[in-house]
Amino acid sequence: MSFIIRTAFPLAIALAAAPAWAQDVIGDDLVLSGDITQNGFGPNFFDAAYSSFSGSMCLGNNCTTSEANGLGNPPLKLKWSEAAILFEDTSSSSFADRDWRIAATGSASQETFQIQDWGADWSTGTATAPFVIVGDAPANALWLDHTGNIGFGTSLPQADLHVIGASSAALRMEATSGTSRTWQANASEASFWIADVTANTTPFALEANTPNDTLWLASTGFVGIGTASPDAPLEVSNDDTFSYFRITAEQAAINQSADMTFTGGPLGTGEFRYNIVDGDGPEMKLNANGDMEIDGTLTTGGPTCAGGCDAVFDAEFERLSVTDHAALMWDKGHLPAVGPTLPGEAFNVTEKMGAMLNELEHAHIYIEELHAELGAQKAEKSEMQAQIAALTARLDALEVAE
Repeated sequence: MSFIIRTAFPLAIALAAAPAWAQDVIGDDLVLSGDITQNGFGPNFFDAAYSSFSGSMCLGNNCTTSEANGLGNPPLKLKWSEAAILFEDTSSSSFADRDWRIAATGSASQETFQIQDWGADWSTGTATAPFVIVGDAPANALWLDHTGNIGFGTSLPQADLHVIGASSAALRMEATSGTSRTWQANASEASFWIADVTANTTPFALEANTPNDTLWLASTGFVGIGTASPDAPLEVSNDDTFSYFRITAEQAAINQSADMTFTGGPLGTGEFRYNIVDGDGPEMKLNANGDMEIDGTLTTGGPTCAGGCDAVFDAEFERLSVTDHAALMWDKGHLPAVGPTLPGEAFNVTEKMGAMLNELEHAHIYIEELHAELGAQKAEKSEMQAQIAALTARLDALEVAE
């Protein structure tokens, strides 16, 4: 049996009076052996505990007597300028009383299927459409499978959320309040990256086939590069006999990079190396024994000379005499400016070098003073020798005269 019902309201079923001879009425039952056709518009009301219709149906003011419900002959077709189904909840305000509407609507430029929220009273409320499908949306644009997984672009979602794209898949996140900012997570066959769309930058990128534990952030706050168990705020680990990291300044004038390397070293006990990447070897090596080797000069900015260093040449400098300096040296058991240097104990090389310079300058001053004294003594000796020679000559002359 088919039903062609033309009504003024999509969800009202139309019945009209007809000649008695066209119908058989038995008690409270109405049995129809043909079609029901209502010409014109008017309200119809069914007040029954239960009504059953066997067949397919068209509801709407554009239905005709030659309707077909299409593929599979679904039991209900809505045919209207904007076909819709309204769910009007008549519960009191203490219960759920929100009205909902399913509508095929939109405009010529954007046809949509919507689930609309009309609030507590559809006749006075303003609709919002939390769920919208735009016409010509591709197959599997949204798929909810039996496991609860959601697929975007796939009917076989393999995770809670599975997104598939032809050349790449992306998830965009945008904050619109205040200063708006848009971020986008992207995945392609070559890489995964997070883009700051607003700034047009890519602050994070991950290439395909990146090895395990390339970057690991531990619960301690430590960061591992090449390790999943970092034991320091930053640990760089390689499955090799050496490991290094590089610092690069792209705008540096000549050499742009420096490598910090840890290796076994010639002793096999570990060696740290610093190398400016300029084609030669490392500029500095430090082994586990504390031995350091540098390929260049060493300039330090440590403590200043406690003894004055070059100040010993100033006229105002109160310098001990050679005798007093020697007495103090023997009394203390060390050079006065240098201080004690005990066997087996570490000492400050910079401070010691400055103090040794001070003592060396003292020594040169003392040498100069002693040299002057020696010169005076030599001159005095020469004069005395000349006098002695003159006296000797006079004595010799006297002896001859006798």
